[in-house]
Amino acid sequence: MKRFLFSLVGLFFSMSSHAIDLRVAVWDGAAPFMIKTEQGWRGICVDIYKAMEMIDPHLRFVIDEESMPLRRIEYELQAGRRDLICGARKTPAREAGGMQFLKNGFYTSGYRLAARSDDDVQVSNWDDVKKLGNQGIVLIMQGHADIERLQQLGIQLDSGTPSAEQNLIKLEAGRARFFYHRDIFFKSSSFNPKDHPKIRLIPTVFDPNPAYIATGKLVSKDVMNQLDTAFNRVMRSGELARIVRQYGLE
Repeated sequence: MKRFLFSLVGLFFSMSSHAIDLRVAVWDGAAPFMIKTEQGWRGICVDIYKAMEMIDPHLRFVIDEESMPLRRIEYELQAGRRDLICGARKTPAREAGGMQFLKNGFYTSGYRLAARSDDDVQVSNWDDVKKLGNQGIVLIMQGHADIERLQQLGIQLDSGTPSAEQNLIKLEAGRARFFYHRDIFFKSSSFNPKDHPKIRLIPTVFDPNPAYIATGKLVSKDVMNQLDTAFNRVMRSGELARIVRQYGLE
């Protein structure tokens, strides 16, 4: 009996010693991937983390208490002070900078342009926005993955503001013509149209693309393989689809 108990204790300490604490950063305006509540974080990504932990108890996701701007998160990932984010867009520039993406995304969504409700402007593509010139300035969150691509298209951007709420306030104040952000943000509880009666959404959905879990360059290949394995099992089991539906998305 003692030998059995000692074996169990040894197994426990062996498992504990191999547990991986992954420091998770949260970017401003990440709803519905991450939603701040009085009880802490909830959202699609939180539920994915929990499902992955159930599959692989050696993975532990330690989520920051507060969100931070995207640009700072990229610095934190590069420096190894944070390990992981959820809801990231994969781009060549980010991969060249060392960010590592899981093999599969978890939800594909497009982007919307918000405008002021008293502005009857209509655009259906980026060429329409480009033709507006100085009258078509687009607010985009500081550090957004699409800044370089949109600048190359000739879109005039204001990328100096780090949060979605601050950009909405700037839009309402007439500091730009549009605000560019994920469509599902505007469908989430973090955006209440009653709080922004001066805002309307342009009907066109722009630039659909997958959202990924991504890590910094210092996360080892072995850990990346663990993450990929756990995530793929969550996806194949149907749990990922259930999580997405739970937040009103298909």
